[in-house]
Amino acid sequence: MREEKLTCHSIWQEYQRDLAYKNSLNLFDKTAQHHNFFLGRQWEGLNAPDLEKPVLNFVKRVVNYLMSVLMVQDVAINLKSKDTEITLVDALEKEMEKINEASRFKAKLRNVIKNAAIDGDGAMYMRYNPEEDTVESEIVNSTNIVFGDRTCPEVEKQPYIIIVKKVNRELFKQQYPHCKEEVEYSFGWEDEDTVTVLIRLYKKGGRVHFMQTTEHQIVTDETNTGQKLYPVVFMNWEAVRGSYHGMGAVETIIPNQIAVNKLWAMALLYQKNNAFPKIFIDKTKLDKWNSSPGAVMGVVGNPNDAVATSFRAGDMAVQLMAIVDKTISYTKDFMGANDAALGNVSPVNTSAIVALQKSSVAPLEIQKMALYQLVEDYARIVYDIVRHYYGARFVELDGESVFVDFGAIDENAKLVVDIGPSEYWSETAQMNTMDNLFEKGIVDDAIIYLENIPSRVLPNKNKIIKLLKEKIEQEQAEMTENYLIAEEEEYEDV
Repeated sequence: MREEKLTCHSIWQEYQRDLAYKNSLNLFDKTAQHHNFFLGRQWEGLNAPDLEKPVLNFVKRVVNYLMSVLMVQDVAINLKSKDTEITLVDALEKEMEKINEASRFKAKLRNVIKNAAIDGDGAMYMRYNPEEDTVESEIVNSTNIVFGDRTCPEVEKQPYIIIVKKVNRELFKQQYPHCKEEVEYSFGWEDEDTVTVLIRLYKKGGRVHFMQTTEHQIVTDETNTGQKLYPVVFMNWEAVRGSYHGMGAVETIIPNQIAVNKLWAMALLYQKNNAFPKIFIDKTKLDKWNSSPGAVMGVVGNPNDAVATSFRAGDMAVQLMAIVDKTISYTKDFMGANDAALGNVSPVNTSAIVALQKSSVAPLEIQKMALYQLVEDYARIVYDIVRHYYGARFVELDGESVFVDFGAIDENAKLVVDIGPSEYWSETAQMNTMDNLFEKGIVDDAIIYLENIPSRVLPNKNKIIKLLKEKIEQEQAEMTENYLIAEEEEYEDV
């Protein structure tokens, strides 16, 4: 079957079909509402100028708690490979640390988790920047990513992926001077200051290609990146069957937040109207009431007869406040953000509090595994980009400059990426483990011991390992020489 040639119009049609799909899910309105509720803008669109609009924002408290549980420990990346020499793996790990630091990966990862909790999806797009000679990453909102197979949330199974970018008109003119005529069109714009640029990623011959287009023009022609993996990581907070868009934690608790705000508003209105006694006057004796102190008022008839009385409405039902408290409490409990987890309890029984906190974290294991998978995918993509673009260069390892050819890494080499809390590979824990193994004789080889201790603990460990190997080789050579001499002397004696 002949493959159809991609054009700006065909790519724009793919984008329009996905827009129709997103609109069928009401995705744009939902994400806007979810972010408004997180920020505390929970009365948007209500026309009630005389009504107090209180906000008891437990949505933000719950989301912040969920984020803190997932990010309470730094996520660490540990690389291993049996098919690649140790120096290359060490160099790759060192370069990944530099890339993560330069691109502020940890800060962006927190925002990806936040987007997933609020919108349902978290995504990030990576690319090589030749000017800075590094790998850059940017967060992609759920409304700005298009999967070719809308029923599947797995990145590598997609026939294509489109990243939607809104570029300022003047910046667009500067970056793409050959596309100036695009800005002359009066249609196809979201507003007069931006133009929509589509980055289409797809695979041909097992390699990722990309094109950049607008509605009317090709901005960047088809380009072969040489990479095997799509430079996109993606996670759902809660997967939805039959859709690549997931559901966030906010969507399920918005009705509870609305109910609490309404009840609280009604309680304030009741107190506002009924907190102070009402005064009733006898119109046959008194024309009007003057509340000024010491004021003289004329009455018709005997002034000793009652001319006025006060009335105080009954107290507001206590059940109202109980419902508000219970709604907030139950919502936080069902989301795992109970008082024990949030630390809102007196430390009378510490072990019981710790047990409650651990049990409250357990329901988030699915999200934690999704986060670990996203970080693992990120590490493999960075490895793919570095292998293809970095080439040969000097890398600082153990305090000395080592020449490493990243392009020489076999693309089929099995790279093992271990993801977990950073303390799993902390220097102290690693040193204690190796010391115990060495003392007990389980590891009795000094070279193996040195290879497995952190480089920052022993900066010159490679030099020491090299000297030890040379010493062992020298001793083996001397033993061989002595053995041959002894054999020769024994032969002569015979």
